[in-house]
Amino acid sequence: MNRVRRPKDPSELSAAEWVRQQLIDDIVAGRLRPDEKLSEVRIADRLGCSRTPVREAFRHLGALGLIHFEKNRGGKVVKLERRSMLELYQALAEIAAACAGLAAQQPETLRHVHLAEIRLPVASPAGTGDEQDLFRALVRAAGNSLLTDVAQSIRCRLLPYWRLLEKAADDWARMGAEAQAKVVAAVQAGDGRAARRLTRAYVLMARDLTLKVLPPSALP
Repeated sequence: MNRVRRPKDPSELSAAEWVRQQLIDDIVAGRLRPDEKLSEVRIADRLGCSRTPVREAFRHLGALGLIHFEKNRGGKVVKLERRSMLELYQALAEIAAACAGLAAQQPETLRHVHLAEIRLPVASPAGTGDEQDLFRALVRAAGNSLLTDVAQSIRCRLLPYWRLLEKAADDWARMGAEAQAKVVAAVQAGDGRAARRLTRAYVLMARDLTLKVLPPSALP
């Protein structure tokens, strides 16, 4: 891979945060492949930094589930498996539904503050956590920091799988628009039961698209 240099004004990101974002981009783009062994020395050299921020970024990506560590063997990019993908979708469906239910219980003014920004594009189930989208709005409106951390971790771990859809992922914008609008309407109406049901269906619809597009041979 070509060398990358941290910009002089990296939008106030620390060195470790910048390295983490670079590695996430590499994993999602396939430049770092599943089951590939990671070298602190090579990555630090390519990114033009010391090994310390690389080591910190490794720990964070390990916590997110994008890197797997083995004793005395270092870290590897997680291996993509169909079973793991399905478990991630199932977990996200339940976490997001719980957040939607909690968000619907918030005072009306707070619900509208958090969800007023949700327009297009339709939120992808996968993300780094920095997107201003439906999932971020739901976890913020829920007001539960633990659920926020769990949801971010799951969405990040789904990124490599979502990348496998390639152009088929573009269909999600069309498929998910109506479903997302229903979730927003239910939360803003304060209907927790409907918000949970619709949010769960929203995530599982993305799962079904993934299963439809990916042939069995794409994932073991």
